[in-house]
Order: sequence, then structure tokens, then C-alpha cells
Amino acid sequence: MCGIAGIFRFKDQKVEAREIKSLTDCIAHRGPDAEGIWISRKGNIGLGHRRLSILDLSDNAAQPMHYANGRFTIVYNGEIFNFAELRQELISKGYQFHSDTDTEVLLAAYHAWGEDCLYRFNGFWAFAIWDEQTQELWLARDRFGIKPLYYLNQKDTQFVFGSETLLFKHIHGYERKADEEILCYNMQNCWGIEGLGKTIFQNINQVRPGCHLTVTPEGNVEEIQWWSTANHLVKVPGKYEDQVKQFKELFTDAVRIRLRSDVPLASALSGGLDSSSVFSMIYHLAKHEKDIYRLPDNWQRAFIAVFPGTEQDEKMYADEVLNFVNAKGTYVDSKKQGNLVQQIEENVQHFDCINASPELILNGLYGAMKQNGIKVSMDGHGVDEMMYGYAFNVLNAFGHYRKNLVLSKEIADVYENMTHPDDRNAFIKSRKLFTRTKNYIHTKSNRYLNFFSRGNIQWFNPEIKRPSGIQPPEIPEGFTGSEAQLYHDFHFTTLPTILRNFDRGSMTNGVEIRMPFLDYRIVTYVFSLPMQSKLGNGFTKRILRDAMKDMLPESIRTRRLKTGFNAPLKHWFQDELKEYILDEISSQRFLSNNLWNGNEIRNYVLTKTKNKNWTMQDTFRFWPVLNAHLLFKN
Repeated sequence: MCGIAGIFRFKDQKVEAREIKSLTDCIAHRGPDAEGIWISRKGNIGLGHRRLSILDLSDNAAQPMHYANGRFTIVYNGEIFNFAELRQELISKGYQFHSDTDTEVLLAAYHAWGEDCLYRFNGFWAFAIWDEQTQELWLARDRFGIKPLYYLNQKDTQFVFGSETLLFKHIHGYERKADEEILCYNMQNCWGIEGLGKTIFQNINQVRPGCHLTVTPEGNVEEIQWWSTANHLVKVPGKYEDQVKQFKELFTDAVRIRLRSDVPLASALSGGLDSSSVFSMIYHLAKHEKDIYRLPDNWQRAFIAVFPGTEQDEKMYADEVLNFVNAKGTYVDSKKQGNLVQQIEENVQHFDCINASPELILNGLYGAMKQNGIKVSMDGHGVDEMMYGYAFNVLNAFGHYRKNLVLSKEIADVYENMTHPDDRNAFIKSRKLFTRTKNYIHTKSNRYLNFFSRGNIQWFNPEIKRPSGIQPPEIPEGFTGSEAQLYHDFHFTTLPTILRNFDRGSMTNGVEIRMPFLDYRIVTYVFSLPMQSKLGNGFTKRILRDAMKDMLPESIRTRRLKTGFNAPLKHWFQDELKEYILDEISSQRFLSNNLWNGNEIRNYVLTKTKNKNWTMQDTFRFWPVLNAHLLFKN
């Protein structure tokens, strides 16, 4: 797990080591344990690496790593969790290994199977391999985009890549500026660009999730999509009970192989179903299996973000899980991490993107892990996006099945039990409207995602067009209605954005996040299941709840209210951040910005503050604009 960077120059132009070092220094937080820089014999390419040592802590695992007598050179950010099994298979083919790391296994797999090696990997990755023989650079990203990989293609001069957008500030011959069309779109749709390979900066793109990219000496760049979940669906048992059994087997193994580490690991525990399931499964495995390969001695700890006195606080639920498995937790209160305004401003600059809310709670959580010597965190991401974990997913399902009186009533009950009183009461009052029209459903659900809406459009400069390069992705055949929405949220909007944020928040502190639910075997299995196996019997995430029976406290396993891992913005906007926000929106720079109507937004904020009636949705609507203002004001 690391930070990577590289420059490939065309037309016999040279790369200097100091240029690569300026890039890797910018992302040193991603790899505090070591650094490496390599320049090719011709001098036309340079690769840089910042190392976070997790597997094989010796110098044998250092990068850039060379292979096949120097033909291949790699810089790699990620983990291949089934590397031990792949290594044995490659040894049977005659391959030899000089380290105990997955990086060397990756290189040998590429040598043995070429680009098809990607299908054999179970894990996450963003890497670049230089082929000295063909003089080509090959970059690849994991199936779901868990690890980031950005690039700048200046066809006549150079191709530059790296783990974060920040490093592109240091590229000779490139001035980093905002792409105003994409930025304006992103402020209105915070979830809309991450899964499509875009960024808010001119000419900086991403290798899209599930894609690989080849760069030739002539400056030609070809991106190929190698993975589509829809093309890898599996046959599932007909009986629900058998589905639960098979899902549990997959989940158990996904956790097992992600425990492989040569450094201490811990768990990020919220008290919700997903993270609680991961934490409890670790304890179950450690108790019942004596020979877990590469399980570190220090694995028992849980870190819990708390928000005392707010509706976002889930400490009581996390405590139930800790008591159930007889474990201890470390509690992290972001308000006690220092000056809140300073944290906000530093967070915005480091994340270098647009979000629906400030993500400093991630820095607090993973910062606490770093302070306690933890380098690996086991987290529960991915379930919500696959199994109707968000209220808007359930609402869409209600709309799709609204003519089925029995099923629609069941889905409506699920929605009412998972939402907070304001949304619940509005829904109950509008039940009759749901039976007559889809329009209300789309408006209501999109409100959660901060998509284009009449309320947001009036804030922005109408002369700045919606970017033509951003088109709705095609949903594969076989996915319709609410299942199509899930596929869309998982692959293109909600999850890719969450993955970006957790990568930034954890890697700022040199902590790797492992996500068992994003094991590709689980993902393909869940997307092969019928809707009722995920949303049914009165619950979201039905199959996970039933798989965890007797492994979780019943109060956690059957808990319906959805809290979400967000900062308590309603309270901050009305209290700790009130004066700061009012000062910023009254500044000349904010009021005169050509992207938005500063006076109208200022009046909106003043009214909300005066009436003390901020809602979470109000904060999600306003924060992206303030986010952009803070990011670019200097």
C-alpha cells in the first residue's frame, strides 16, 4: 500500500530524478516508510514510489521493483490478498521468488499470463508497469476503483500519472486549473464524476475502475475496460436458505484472506451492521481457526468515531458489539482533535476535490490509528450500495413496485423504519401520491444524492454549461428498476466517491483500508441475487443479517434506523462553525465568484442560521459551494 508517480516523456525528452522526487514528496504521507526513484537507461521515463510497508518489511520488497532481467519495472499501490495461492501456482510453473511480498507475485503473474493476470487477482490495486523491450507503459486499476490512479496526457510532450491530484501541481509544462464546467456540475452533483474517470481539474483524468491503459512512445493512449460485473454474474441457489449459507462462506473467506499482514491491524467500528459484521467475523475466525496465514499478533482493536450529544453518535451501538465479543475500543472525538476551523481548511486542501460534507472525521479516525501504531484497518464499505442500504434506494424500489400492493407496503414499512422522523413523516403524508406518480419518487430520491434540481440550478451561473463529456453511463441488460439503480450507484456514483474519500482520509495517515465486502466474489454473487434476497422480510441487507445470526447482538443485527457516517453538520453550522461560515460567505471573493450567485446563497445561509432550522439536506446542498470556495480561494 503506497503512493506512486511517474513521467513518460516523448520525442527523446529526458526525465530527471528531481522531478520524480517532487511528485513523491507531495504524497509522502501515503508511504512514510521508504521512497524509491528509478530513471530508465534512455532517460525517457521515471518512476517514483512511497512505501507503506505491510507485507515483507525487508528491502527485498522495495519499489520500483524490477523483473525478468530488468525488462519490467513496476510501481504499485494496493494488495493482492490471494498472493500466497498465486505464488504456489507460479512456483509449479517454474517461477522463483526472492521476496515474500505480493508485488513480486504481481510481476510474475504479468510475465506468465499477460494482461489476463488481472482476472486472477483478488484485491485492489493501481499500478504501472514499464516494458523496456516495447518501450510501453501499462497502467491498471482494480475492478471497482478502490485505489486511485490519475493521469495527465500531453500527447506532444509527456504522460504523467500519480496517486493523488495534488502532485500535478509540480509538473513542469502544466499549469493546474479548475475545469469550470466540471466543477460547476460537481458542486450540484457531488457523486457524479468519480466513477466516470473525471476530475475537477483541466486535463487531469482517471483510469476508470475496471480499466487498463497503454501508453506508447508516440504518445498514443488506449484505455480498455477489462472488467464488468454484469459479465461475471454467477448462478445462485434457488432456496433462500442456501443463498444465505453460500454468502456466509464467501464473506468468511473474504475476511480471512484480508487478515494477512506483517503489521498490526484494527477495525473501524461504527456500530452499524456492516462494520459490526466485519469486526465480529474477525473474532469468530480468530476463535475457531488456529492457523490463519500471516495473521498479526495485534488485531483485536476497534476505533470508533463519536459525536457526543448529536444524532450522528453511535457509541452505544458500538459498545454493544464490543461487549458481545469481549473487546475494547478506542473512541475518537473529532472536536477534540484541535481547532475545528483549522481542521476544515486543511481537510479541504488535502482532499483536493468536492464533497457533500467535510471529511475531517476520517482524518481523526485514521489519525488515531496511526498514533496507536496501526497500519491496516478492516472496514465495512460496499454493502449499502449493493443491498439497498440507503433510504433513496428503498424509495426507488417502492416506486418500481408501487403497483404490487403487498410488496410496496412491505418496502414502505422498511423505508419508514430506516429514516429519521422528518423524512418519515413526509413520506407517510405522501403515501397516496406514491401510488399515482413516479415524479415524486424521483424528486425525493434525487434530493438525497444532491443531483441537479431546480433548487440548486438557480444558485449557479447559467452560462456555464453542463459538461458534454459527462454522460449517464449505460446500465447492462438484465438490470432494471431499483436493481439498475443499485448497479449505477455501486459502479458509477455513490461508492466510487466514498472510496475516494476513504482512500484520502486513511492514506493521509499512512493507513490501508481493507474491505471484505468488496471481494469480487461477493460483489458478483450479490448482483446475481433477486431483489427480495437483499430487500425483504422487513429489512434492507437481508442476506447479510441472516448470515450473521448468532454472530452479532440481535439489537445490531435487526437494527433498522440508518444513521450514516457523516459529520454532525447541523450542529456545527449552527454552533462551532457559525461565525466562520458567515465570514466566508460575506467575503468579496465569495460574493463575486463567477460560478455561483453569491448574494442568493448568502441570503439562504443567513435565513437558515437566523431561523435555526438547518437540516442535513440543507447542509449537503450548501457545503459543496463552500468546499469549492475554500479550495480555490488562495
